[in-house]
Amino acid sequence: MNMMTDLILLPPPRRLVAFKGTSSGTRPRVRIADIGRSEADAYRLTITPDGVTIEAPHPSGLYYGKQTLAQIRRQRSGPLPCLQILDWPDYPVRGFYHDVSRGKVPKLKTLLALADKCAHYKINQLQLYVEHTFAFQNHPEVWQGADPLTADEILALDEHCASRHIELVPSLSTFGHFYGFLHTKKLQHLNELERDVSGEPFNWWDRQAHYTLDCRNPESIALVREIIAEVRPLFRSKIFNICADETFDLGKGKNRRRAAKLGAGRLYVDFLKQIMAAVREAGSTPMFWGDVIGHHPELVGEIPSDAIALDWDYDADLKNSRSELLKNAGCRYYVCPGVAGWGRAINDYRTAHQNITRFAKLGRRRGAAGLLNTDWGDYGHINALGLSFPGLILGAAAAWNPLSPALRESRMEPAVSRYELGDPTGRLLGLLREASAAGRLASWQALSFWQQPRSKDMPDSWFDAESGLPDMIFKHPYQKHAAALRMIKHLTKKIESLLAKSAPQDPLVASEILTGLFALRVFEEIFLVLHGRRKKQRPAPPKAERVAADVRALETRMRRDWLKRNKPSEFARVGDVLLGIAEAL
Repeated sequence: MNMMTDLILLPPPRRLVAFKGTSSGTRPRVRIADIGRSEADAYRLTITPDGVTIEAPHPSGLYYGKQTLAQIRRQRSGPLPCLQILDWPDYPVRGFYHDVSRGKVPKLKTLLALADKCAHYKINQLQLYVEHTFAFQNHPEVWQGADPLTADEILALDEHCASRHIELVPSLSTFGHFYGFLHTKKLQHLNELERDVSGEPFNWWDRQAHYTLDCRNPESIALVREIIAEVRPLFRSKIFNICADETFDLGKGKNRRRAAKLGAGRLYVDFLKQIMAAVREAGSTPMFWGDVIGHHPELVGEIPSDAIALDWDYDADLKNSRSELLKNAGCRYYVCPGVAGWGRAINDYRTAHQNITRFAKLGRRRGAAGLLNTDWGDYGHINALGLSFPGLILGAAAAWNPLSPALRESRMEPAVSRYELGDPTGRLLGLLREASAAGRLASWQALSFWQQPRSKDMPDSWFDAESGLPDMIFKHPYQKHAAALRMIKHLTKKIESLLAKSAPQDPLVASEILTGLFALRVFEEIFLVLHGRRKKQRPAPPKAERVAADVRALETRMRRDWLKRNKPSEFARVGDVLLGIAEAL
């Protein structure tokens, strides 16, 4: 009997030598030792008939050796195979970035479980994206109704992470993406735009595309300094992510003349330096997203040498990466791919795989200091956390060894299907990838544009002149939507059959998969009904009354799944969109 057959280890180890025989797998001998590798997270795991030994030059390596042993034990209820693994990572920082601002605020138990999963796959940094969803003491009007994270919750999570060799890094919007603050009467005067937006109706588009702080108002930097000083003591980490990305409004309002004279890049860099100074005053090293400075290469040399830039690019071809610019400027930086779930009922696994694996290789080649894999929540965060676990695992493996042949889609998908999703056939993730591709035409973004108040900043060209509906709804022809619906129904039957025989490590994932598949079907049916109202179609679209009932059922299912992992937070807004669609149908 070959004890190594079908053994799955994630991330796949660099060096594994199998021996004859088995071991009873008693409690391992663990010790700090020279193993011929100097990397902090390197380890050597040895299993012989005499027992199990884990050796490493540092405590973190011992911890990761235990995780590998735990994976082996999970797959072998009896004797363990005799082997030796020598393993170490390419990236010293292997991170996961989770959005807790765009709709969902996780319960503490969800965040603790997320940290456990990160640690199991050897991820050693975790960041939570915060705009308005922290209970700032002096600004309750900012987070009211959002069920924010509290100081006690952050402290508990930080303690939990530290015990698992994870650095919990604060991440706080401090320049762009300041909607939660600037949408209040108290602070609306700090908006770059020359209008009071506090009375304008909420919509997801404005929160994602606007608003930016007035960088020349002294009150702006005073506010930033205040919130940094409040948040910083809750974290052990000496890094503080100030974000400072997508400052779309900068130089288009109160500072228009200044931008015309000096350039928007100059305004950006000058205020960025002030924010970084506030971070240093709080005893931390500044970290920031590198997209804006990437548009002003002539100014990148002014970025303080201690800062860490985050080079994000979520495309498969990496056409927007600024890594070469950052490298040539001598900046320390991380590469930041994504799990491609935001705004989708099921993640775009094909794009995520190409993006993550290619970016990991690019970063290794160009000397990136870390890899931070992102999981955003655009347009109300309908994407389920459990459906991002395959991307989380892939990011962990790519950061550990970007050149491993085991990262190929043909090998990684079956491995994750079997180990994480509990599918003995190894086919589940591949079918989910196909279902996601089939459902790409009917976008949640278009449905939200239809049912939420139209932003004053949305051009008329985004909407169909005849019906008033978002033009995206009619981007693809009726027949393509009809074909997509048939494929989604076909794949749903296959996936339901597999799930009936599968046991995902996280018991909530099966429900999230089924809800995601139902959402794909319902979204396509909505699009077909709307197409049919413009023009007679063959085959005839579904009956509007039946689709409306399905939309209401989807709202119920999404609310159920949401509340299992998250606080109520902003589900009401998601529900309003769905129930508004049902009423309109």
